[in-house]
Amino acid sequence: MRRQERAAGESAWPDLPPELLDRIIGALSPVDRVAVRLVCASWRACVRESFPSDLPFEVPRLLIRRPSGHGGELAFFSLRDRRILPFRLPDRLRAGRCCGHVGGWLVMAFDSDRSRGIVACNPVSGRSVDIPSPPVFPVSKMVLSGPPTSRGSWVAAALGRGGTIALFHPAVSSSWMTIGIEEGERRGGFRDMAFWRGGLCALGYDGAVLAFRADLGARAATVSVLREAGPQPPPQVEVGVLMYLVESEGELMLVRKLYRSLREVDLDVEVRLLVSPPEKRRWDLLAETPGVALFVGAVVSTAVPVALYNASASGSGFQIRDSCVYFARREVEMMTPHAICEYSLLDEQIKGVPVAGGHDVHVDPVWITPVVR
Repeated sequence: MRRQERAAGESAWPDLPPELLDRIIGALSPVDRVAVRLVCASWRACVRESFPSDLPFEVPRLLIRRPSGHGGELAFFSLRDRRILPFRLPDRLRAGRCCGHVGGWLVMAFDSDRSRGIVACNPVSGRSVDIPSPPVFPVSKMVLSGPPTSRGSWVAAALGRGGTIALFHPAVSSSWMTIGIEEGERRGGFRDMAFWRGGLCALGYDGAVLAFRADLGARAATVSVLREAGPQPPPQVEVGVLMYLVESEGELMLVRKLYRSLREVDLDVEVRLLVSPPEKRRWDLLAETPGVALFVGAVVSTAVPVALYNASASGSGFQIRDSCVYFARREVEMMTPHAICEYSLLDEQIKGVPVAGGHDVHVDPVWITPVVR
C-alpha cells in the first residue's frame, strides 16, 4: 500500500526503511553519525542500536584503564548499561593518561616521554591539538577554559602532582607561567582547580579556596581568598579527606568527603555553594541539589541535569538521581571497592557500582561529559 501523500513541505526522510537507513549510517564517519542523531527520534534510535560504540560522551561514562589481565587498554565504561564499550582511542593516544576533558576533547599526558608534551584530542572527529609540556610535571590535572578549536581564545591550567599550578594562553605567549607558588606553600600545595567567572580557582590542601587573575603578557597574577582554611580532622583519628571544586552554570561548589576506614566505616559528604556578592560572600551548606547530580573525581568534576540525561536514557535500567554525588576514585576503599560510588545527600546512603574486570588502581578514572564538537 502506498503511503499517504504528505502535506506540502513535509519531509519523507524520517520514513526511510530501517535497512536503508542502516546502510547510509554505516557509510558515515563517527562525527557525522553523531550529527545524524539530531535529525529525529527514529534516526537517533537507529544510531544507538547499530553504533553504540561511537558515543563515548553520553552521560555518564567513565574513562578507565583496564588491568593488565584485561589488556591494559583505556576503555569507556557506561554507567547506564553497566558495561565496557568497544570504542577504541586512536593509536597515538592509547599509551597516554587522561588528565583532563572539556567539550568532547580528551587531554592526554605521556608520563614516560615528557618531550611529547600534552595532546588534546577529539576521539570522535579525530582532530588533535598539541600543547607544550608544562613546567609542573607530571601533570595530575589540566583544565581548559574551552575546547582548543579556535586560535588562541582558550586558556589551559596545569596542576602538578607536587601541588603547583601553571597557566598557558597561546594567544598571548608560547610559554607557561607558574602562579601561586608562595600561596601554595602556605596551603600545603593545591589539590584541585576550576575556571570560574573568568578566573582560576584553586583548592588548597588546607581547605582554602583562592581565586587567581593572571596577565600572562605581564607575567603577573593577583590572588584573593574565596574561602579560608577549614577545620582539619583530629590527628588521633585515622581518616581520609577528599575535596573537589565543581563549576556549574556560573556557580562554584565545594564537595568534601570525609571517611574512616578501619573496622567500621563512617562517611560524611557535604556540598557547599559559594554565594556572592563579595562583601557578603559565604559558603552555604546544601541539603540537596534539586534536579542536579554531581559527578566528581580527581581529574574531572561536573554537574549534570538529571532530567536531560534520564530523558535520553528512557527505557534503560539505570537512572541517575538528583541530590546524589557520584565519586570516581582509583584507590579501592574498604567501604566501596569499586571505581564508582553513589552517595545520596537525602538519605546519606552509599552504594558501589561494580566494573566487570575492575580498573587499574594506578590511573585515575575520568568522568566524560556529553558534548561532541
